[in-house]
Amino acid sequence: MAGDLPAEASPYSGNAGEVISGAIRPLELVVEAEMKPKLIACDLDGTLMGETRLIPQRTRWAVQRAMEQGGLVTIATGRGYAPTARFAQDLGVNAPLICYQGALIQSHRDGTIIHSDTIPVDVAREVIKFSQARQLNGQVYLDDGRAYADQVDSVAARLADVAQVPVTGVGDLAQWLDRPPLKFLFFIERQEAIPGLVRALQAECNGRVQVVRSWHQLVEVTGPNVSKGEALARLAAYLGVPQAATMAVGDQDNDVSMINWAGLGVAMGDASPAAKAAADVVAPPLADAGAAWAIERFVLKDDAADA
Repeated sequence: MAGDLPAEASPYSGNAGEVISGAIRPLELVVEAEMKPKLIACDLDGTLMGETRLIPQRTRWAVQRAMEQGGLVTIATGRGYAPTARFAQDLGVNAPLICYQGALIQSHRDGTIIHSDTIPVDVAREVIKFSQARQLNGQVYLDDGRAYADQVDSVAARLADVAQVPVTGVGDLAQWLDRPPLKFLFFIERQEAIPGLVRALQAECNGRVQVVRSWHQLVEVTGPNVSKGEALARLAAYLGVPQAATMAVGDQDNDVSMINWAGLGVAMGDASPAAKAAADVVAPPLADAGAAWAIERFVLKDDAADA
């Protein structure tokens, strides 16, 4: 980070395009000072696409141009491998995928598993008992690509539709579970209850799990060392890309770790307060293709200069 410099007006209204982490710098100086990103990690929901699950054409173009210039693009998401691979193939990204909040790094080209981190069975059973005692609606994801719940009610079916992963009812999940899962996903009806539930579950498991809010009413639980930031660091090392040449773009609390770790961290204009606080730059919102803007501004900047 550079020293104290005066801020200049953003090219977008509000905070979009504003450098907000550390000493505020003119956007032009960020473009000139930072190493051009080689590895770009983009969150999926709320960053590359919205509830329609359609990726804007401008974003598709930016991703393709970045790869044509030698860039590596990955998707970093809480979704499982199979649905993420479908989006990756549709978009044409060329780097292994970060799935389950970072619990799995896997190539969608040949299926190679680069890293996997699960929750020990005894800890997973504690999570299940915690959720059952509070009547939380949730499901567990195993390495077979499926989700499992006590029963398949309307909420479980809704979660399965959102995650695009089939769900199976097994009765008592705590008794049924016999191998370590990759993650849990919980739907919390009252959003205001989420911070307290997150703290309570972390305390119950005594730091043996990672608990993050991934969407307005969604909470996810993984192993204690799992995060998108940790996974991005592993992937960068695997691909031989230095930290300074990485960029991460996200919008929710579960993206904070990779926004923090990346050489250039970008939050969407409609991101959570925590994501914005972690970012070097706040891009325009999803409706204005903020991810495309970030790629154009920091990766395709030579193209922009030549235009």
